[in-house]
Amino acid sequence: MSDFKIIGNPDPVVGKEEFYSVNTFLPSILPFQNSTSSNSFEQPVKWEIYILENGRWRKTKENDKTGKRISYTFLQKSLERKGIRILARRGEDVARLNITSHPAEKPKIESIELLDKNGQKPAKPLSYGQTLKARVHCLHMEKHKVSVTLWEDDAAGAGHNKANEKNLIQTLSGVVKNGKADVDFLLRPSFAKIAKQNGPEEGKIHEYYVTVDFNKNKIASNNVNVNDVEAPVAPFKAKTTPKEAEKPTIPSKKDSPKQDAAGTKKEKGRINSVNLTDTAGNKIKGTFKEKQIKVWINSTGLKGKDISLKLYDEDVASNDLLFQQEFTLKSDLHAIVVPLDTIPRSLGGNFWTEGAEQELFAEVKVLQTNDLKKSEVVDVDAKVFKPDPVEQTNKVAKVGGEQKKEKFEKVIGLGKEAILYITSEIATEIKVDRNRRIESYPDYGGFNGMNEYKEAGKIYCKKLPNGKSAFPLYKMYVYRGNKTGEAIKKLKQDIKYKSYENAESTILTVARHTQSNNKNYVSKGPIPPNNLNSLYRIRYMQAWNHSGKESFRYRFVDDNVSNLRPLENLRLEVSSGAMTLKGRSSISIDPWKSKDLIGCLGIRNSDGTNHSSCGSEMGDLSASNYKFIYHALNNYLESVIPELTGVYGRRGYSSNERIVVKESKYKEEIKVFALIDNLPELNKDDKLFNLEDARRALRLIYDNYGEEIAKNVEMMYRWECSHFKSGQYKHCGGPGMEAANNNHPTYGWDGEVYNKFPQYTPIGIWEEFENEGMSGRGGNTQVTDSKKRYIKFPSVEAGMVYVAEFLVRHNGNVGRWHTRDVSRQSNYVTIINTTIPRIVNSF
Repeated sequence: MSDFKIIGNPDPVVGKEEFYSVNTFLPSILPFQNSTSSNSFEQPVKWEIYILENGRWRKTKENDKTGKRISYTFLQKSLERKGIRILARRGEDVARLNITSHPAEKPKIESIELLDKNGQKPAKPLSYGQTLKARVHCLHMEKHKVSVTLWEDDAAGAGHNKANEKNLIQTLSGVVKNGKADVDFLLRPSFAKIAKQNGPEEGKIHEYYVTVDFNKNKIASNNVNVNDVEAPVAPFKAKTTPKEAEKPTIPSKKDSPKQDAAGTKKEKGRINSVNLTDTAGNKIKGTFKEKQIKVWINSTGLKGKDISLKLYDEDVASNDLLFQQEFTLKSDLHAIVVPLDTIPRSLGGNFWTEGAEQELFAEVKVLQTNDLKKSEVVDVDAKVFKPDPVEQTNKVAKVGGEQKKEKFEKVIGLGKEAILYITSEIATEIKVDRNRRIESYPDYGGFNGMNEYKEAGKIYCKKLPNGKSAFPLYKMYVYRGNKTGEAIKKLKQDIKYKSYENAESTILTVARHTQSNNKNYVSKGPIPPNNLNSLYRIRYMQAWNHSGKESFRYRFVDDNVSNLRPLENLRLEVSSGAMTLKGRSSISIDPWKSKDLIGCLGIRNSDGTNHSSCGSEMGDLSASNYKFIYHALNNYLESVIPELTGVYGRRGYSSNERIVVKESKYKEEIKVFALIDNLPELNKDDKLFNLEDARRALRLIYDNYGEEIAKNVEMMYRWECSHFKSGQYKHCGGPGMEAANNNHPTYGWDGEVYNKFPQYTPIGIWEEFENEGMSGRGGNTQVTDSKKRYIKFPSVEAGMVYVAEFLVRHNGNVGRWHTRDVSRQSNYVTIINTTIPRIVNSF
């Protein structure tokens, strides 16, 4: 047994620095041994921290250290972890120490001071445009995050008053260091509008205070006075530096700044603030769930300076780096959009756990001066980040089993919620013969400009001889809940485990295309797709079509007051409000095939014929019978999804005409949502790969296979894919792997990689005429009379991992990728080595 062990405290206190070292009991040196000779124990000790999540250990980022004796300071977040492990390596020896962090002594907020930007108590009222510093004095809270809220005071007396709830100005956060946390608020002139909303203040003085939420109580500071602005001020949108009302104080000679030849003050460049908003520039409230976030850098005198921007997630012993970019500031107010959905989830942790979030903040640094500024921390829904494969580091220690699935009771009778999941999963397919001529198709509509589109062996559209496009029918699943939120929870669990076990047994078959525009989701196109963070609502509405025919339909609408206007008389809902969705209107659930749909959803029999519930009515399309077609269809839908009878518009409507519409049994409004998948043929251009995909994939190869293989993979890709610009790379993500046959998923190549990494399994074939490539320069001769068939990967990572695994199997022989002929391999290697692995060289 190895005596290589970690020495240190396994029960650290949060916020306290702990030192760790290794102990090795060396054998006694025999007389004939040279005590100064090199041995394995003189190799450096490398330290790592692992976190237990969902039964497996994940290696954290930014916590790697090297040395015989190192230190870690565990943060407050460590208390929430299911397991923490320190791992030390030296040569082949590995030691582990399980850590259980403990809270410090009982934390306490002793007091809150309001100061000026220099940390001094204001001797007179502040002015808008100046900085108000809130200093929170804490006990036993080192490195805790403290959230501070600024309020304008309209109530009498000290402390926080509920009368001020409408006067909330801003919430920022800071970290406790040396017993205090400083949070700076820029007193924007636009704040004066809030102060004046209840009428002018006496003496033109506005009062502000801050609160800190602690132990379910609000701890308030004293008030500070701020001079009113002299004139109306526009809402704050960028940096604001109004002239202060009071006369400037005359600095002493000692403090006077040097002046240039013109006698003007030479101002030092600085970063004033860093803020995170949504892409529209709106302040982030609650948990951020969008795929892009905007970073605003407010500076003075830094135009033309080089800046480093980093995004971090707070972690156990240090912060995880998620994103880094360097650029030149072009103005005092500079904004940059960061696509969060391109950042792998594993950079900040494993977020499959329900409700997982990242605590994100931005750090901006001026490279010439090292001036540094951080933003406030915002909570970001982890699901907006890019899902990625489990890292190799998870193999360090595997404990526990698969997370247990939640069990749900079957919904009997009327439920409290429902969701319709309209998928891109084919229910009834287009069939072709061996010559790829169409034998049958269940649906058709307007021509979409494609002769054919295939993915993973499935045909999603094919041009018909009459100039129209044939389409498949798709599956619509129904999820119901016994309580609010349960239907969505069922769907999320099924998506996570790639099943439909929580869906209702009845699967509906739907037409998803249109009579004219099948090229995009805009006007008269198919229903735009959405995601779990932006679900559509279903409402019921009376309306008349272009021919003046009345009908009552279930409609897809955006979840807003305009579409679902509150009314006391429920019977008025059916003809009240709007029915808009992403700028479009009148998107309904209909009984028609795609050739008769105008951006709606058609309920069909599985063979493509009219649905049995309303087929007998569809022979009479007269104005007098038109609404009964929909009544018949809706009655069927309500038998499958009873919750529809409680949605807005339907719960107050009934009819005793030829086809009866029963009165709703719901007293309260029931929400029925809709989730709609992308149509594969319309989503294809969104999947084109770019240079950034290559950069992220090479980082993974570098981390898991080493520098040499990473460089070879990049050089091979650069040569085979025209430096990541070829059509094959953009569409397939691979290095030009031609399909030798039609056997999915191997297509004639070694399939062992896909058994090892099933997430990298190819998704289909892409066909195109090849470029010249290496023809005439040692490569294969260019084929010009037929299209090449290339293997299409789900990601660039998938293609690069395939190449890396190939190199591992063949002992790093790059030439073996090109040919089995040993005499020709060296020529390929020589040519490949003329390229420069610029991306890997930057790591």
